[in-house]
Amino acid sequence: MAILGRIGTTVRDALTGTLEGTGRVGNVAIDTVRDTTANTLRGARSVGGEAGHLAQDAIVGTLQAVGNVGGAGGTVIRDSMIGVIQGVGMVGTATTTMLHDVVVGAIRGSSDAGAELGTATQHAVEGALRGGASVGLAAEESVVQVTRGTIDGTREIGGALTDAARGTVAGVVTAVAGTAGDVTAATTATTRQLVSSAAQAGEDVAQVAVSAVNGAIDAARTTGQNVEQTAAAAATGAIDAAYDVSDAAGDAVRDAVTGTISGVRVTVDAAYGQTNSEENRS
Repeated sequence: MAILGRIGTTVRDALTGTLEGTGRVGNVAIDTVRDTTANTLRGARSVGGEAGHLAQDAIVGTLQAVGNVGGAGGTVIRDSMIGVIQGVGMVGTATTTMLHDVVVGAIRGSSDAGAELGTATQHAVEGALRGGASVGLAAEESVVQVTRGTIDGTREIGGALTDAARGTVAGVVTAVAGTAGDVTAATTATTRQLVSSAAQAGEDVAQVAVSAVNGAIDAARTTGQNVEQTAAAAATGAIDAAYDVSDAAGDAVRDAVTGTISGVRVTVDAAYGQTNSEENRS
């Protein structure tokens, strides 16, 4: 289990008592986490320059408290993220860099609580972006930092990016759609970053790309977005990143993400050598 600092320990202990007293672990209120985080941070000497570290410690403490009482489900992870970010915003200055740190903490804390990586990642990403939007952080940079956080958090717990990619993209699409942001641009930026990181880590870029496109399809279906357009945006970002690595990687990813994926016909710009393959991948 992750070792907590003073902030995380205080948040964990305070929340454990609250949750045990109310029995609300299955529906952790955002305001409960927010107020607990803010009250704890007010006792710290400095929040400004340490916001990211303190927020990361707070989210790990929050998820340990939930785990102690009854387990960390997806919506609990999401709402805990929003609450911690809003709590930091009440006391200090929330930044997009802080979003990276808090996502790393959420993946670590969720792993400790036994949550599945893909589910934890999706809800951590959604919560981070929703929380960031609620305190006025810029959407474009938030997406970049949150995606970096999922990559770093997955590596920290020894997970595979293939497992996290689907949840990362699904979380981005869900959050950005919910805040009326540019879903297409956010999706493309996310898959580009994921595939680039996979290449650097020596992971199978085609598998990561297919996982990412599946995440875009999952979230588009549940949020009412244009499924084909969202899938194409995911595929485009993945192919862009792969061709930056090598022609062979680009060809492999292009072939993997064009065609029919999870029942959706995925096409990309003809410049990428659009394929007519109807092979199903899921």
